[in-house]
Amino acid sequence: MTAAPPPGAGTGAAEVPGAVEDPGGVEVPADVEHPGGGALAAGLAPRPGSEPGRAAGPERGPVERLDGLLGRPVSMRALALLRVLVGPLAALHLWSVAGEAHRAASGAATFTEPYASWYPVLSPQAQAAVLTAGALAALALAVGWHSRPAAVATFAAVAYHLGLSTTHVHNNRAFLAVVLAGLAVGPCGRELSVDSWRRRRRGRPPRPTNAPGWPLWLLRFEASALYGASGLSKLVDPDWFGGTVTWLRAVHHRGELAASPLPGWLLDVLVDRDFHTYAAKVVVLTELFVAVGLWWPPVRRAAVWVAVAFHVAIQLSASVEVFSYLAIAALVIWATPSVRDRVLVIDPTAARHRRLAAAVRALDWLARFRVVPGRRGDPLRVHDRDGTTVTGGPALVLVLSRLPLTAWPALPALLAPPVRRSRRSRRPGPAGPMDPVDPVGGTGRSAGDAA
Repeated sequence: MTAAPPPGAGTGAAEVPGAVEDPGGVEVPADVEHPGGGALAAGLAPRPGSEPGRAAGPERGPVERLDGLLGRPVSMRALALLRVLVGPLAALHLWSVAGEAHRAASGAATFTEPYASWYPVLSPQAQAAVLTAGALAALALAVGWHSRPAAVATFAAVAYHLGLSTTHVHNNRAFLAVVLAGLAVGPCGRELSVDSWRRRRRGRPPRPTNAPGWPLWLLRFEASALYGASGLSKLVDPDWFGGTVTWLRAVHHRGELAASPLPGWLLDVLVDRDFHTYAAKVVVLTELFVAVGLWWPPVRRAAVWVAVAFHVAIQLSASVEVFSYLAIAALVIWATPSVRDRVLVIDPTAARHRRLAAAVRALDWLARFRVVPGRRGDPLRVHDRDGTTVTGGPALVLVLSRLPLTAWPALPALLAPPVRRSRRSRRPGPAGPMDPVDPVGGTGRSAGDAA
């Protein structure tokens, strides 16, 4: 039996997830008032003996299960948001390298070493034109205007520049090409886009926002492989793991550090050789933890939080172009590919509740919540996707931890004892709790762990 989609999710609901929190049924008690009238859900509990999210039938082999996973329709909301975030970053990158091509066309000295003799090397003027066109395509991608052709054109410009010279190839630029390739093959323009707005203006029905999940799974694999490959290469490199590389970098930039507002004692620590003996190991283990933790539902939120802190530190200590922003933006692909599977119930007479509802509507870019009015004087409530309820302050923490812009500062608050107690003692909804199924990590339900 396949679990019924959350009510009100429409075409955006997904039956099976693969990320931070895994979708099950969400039910609102009958006492919740709603503009449509009546209860919002009913009968979401699985049949006895059935596994939620999996159709009954004979046992399938590994190939059939893999095929089912890759072709299973899920929400593409995360790809749409990723498109909005990556478009400006790609435009900045292409505009920068187009400027280098313009300088080469003006006679500035450059060094290039093509990957292959057959690779088409245009004149500097033509290169500048191609890269500038790619930057314009990236802006079109950001707003979702002809999203698929824009994604293809942007990817082509980034990939062409990569192949022009071995000196152009770095992990940060290669990852940008990988993300753009994922957007080019996935339906990333059906939401949050000019394309979808134009269809509505013309009175045409919206395109389905669910699609086979393989582009999303492919991007997840590539993202985790980036952390894993980087961590493993440093682990087997004695200079890296021993701290020599990071120490030499700090010594090389000592003048810049001295000119910064850093206190003297911190500057002494940053150029101390013994400090880097331990700091390098923390860097390596952090990358390996993120690579593995993103796939493991119980620690996925922790891995996301650590990844953000890690990339902020990289941005502050090294020149990596747009990579840090890109890597943080790409973390949205680990959100569960389902929408509107939580219900935020507010007191419509309370100003604080109305302000929170407005903030959720503005910042819920991954479409996590449906906001509905409750009874006068009722506390803030969140009916979670597993059919349980959180109220009061813990409900506010839960909401903030699920909004992309506030998730990073709010996630540590989930460890506060009152919040942990509330999540351990949540009241099950009328349909009963329902363990979500993660197509990669199995059942992901764990109090306070599955995000």
